[in-house]
Amino acid sequence: MRREATAAQDIAALRSALMVREHLGFRRASEVLGVNPSVLSRRVLALEDALGVSLFQRSPGGARPTGAGERFLSEVERALELLARAAVRAGAAGRGEVGRLRLGHVWPVTAGPAETLLRAYRRSAESVELELRAGSAAELVAALLDRELDAVLIDADDAPPGLDRLTLWAEPWLVARPLESPEDALGAAPVLCAAGDDWGRIRRLVTERGGARAGVRVQMTSHDGVLSLVAAGAGHAVVPQSVAQSTRAAVAFSPLPGPAASLRLTAAWLGDHDNPALRRFVSLLRASPPVANPLGGGATVQPLRAAGASR
Repeated sequence: MRREATAAQDIAALRSALMVREHLGFRRASEVLGVNPSVLSRRVLALEDALGVSLFQRSPGGARPTGAGERFLSEVERALELLARAAVRAGAAGRGEVGRLRLGHVWPVTAGPAETLLRAYRRSAESVELELRAGSAAELVAALLDRELDAVLIDADDAPPGLDRLTLWAEPWLVARPLESPEDALGAAPVLCAAGDDWGRIRRLVTERGGARAGVRVQMTSHDGVLSLVAAGAGHAVVPQSVAQSTRAAVAFSPLPGPAASLRLTAAWLGDHDNPALRRFVSLLRASPPVANPLGGGATVQPLRAAGASR
């Protein structure tokens, strides 16, 4: 505490000397600072004693900086400006207005509520560097635990215990089929899924609706690659609505037959991860969870209440 007080006194003395230089006198400077002229004079004298140099030529008409004083005070002025800018940057970093946010995602973030979320975050933190990493839920959770990511957007069932989480929205699973294919059950056509998909969950969705367990085939490509295969007639796909909203493939979408099933998109992060940009991101999620626009002719994304989210 004593060292901090001394540092504050030193800065006060430097600012006082700058005011004397600006107003060419102790009396005028003291009036601006709101201190007694004798107090200001003693403060500057103590600074001169500490430096071992006279900063001002004093006269009945005022005070003018010496040559050494002018050089010293010019450097002090620049240093205090740098200090002020550093304080502003530190405050911005502490509020999460600058820095970096590393976000992992399984499903596309170029449409639907995920796009709405990222746009809202960018508006609130324009100077934060936003890094995105796509991958499977298992890969992203591993990166999160290794602190290579700040947060991940995954299905609620894929978030392991011990992570802080916030369920954001739910979106229905849809069946993607070739345009000329009739709208019916999954049938005998193979069901294709991307390499990063949770093929186990998709297999369960298929078998629960009478599809063949062995009919789910993993393709080492992206969601758009899978839907391009569907458009070519190579099979069907089971995808969440966000994939349907983001693709340009010539395919048709219809609700998944059978019992209702939804993908529950959840943000997950380490509670002890001290990144102000992450705190700002989580605050945004809690304040206004994003809601997607309806998909033409299909179901809409239903926002979930976040009351049960861990804090």
